[in-house]
Amino acid sequence: MTNQFNFEGTVKALQSGKKLNGKDGVLTSLIKQLTDLVLQAGGS
Repeated sequence: MTNQFNFEGTVKALQSGKKLNGKDGVLTSLIKQLTDLVLQAGGS
């Protein structure tokens, strides 16, 4: 399974005015994506 970090989606969300922090914020989503990628890489 190959997953990539969605940098463009993160930038677009910030540009469209989405909050950086909070439950539905860009930073929360970013941390989740990165954590999932690290956990997947560790299990390989």
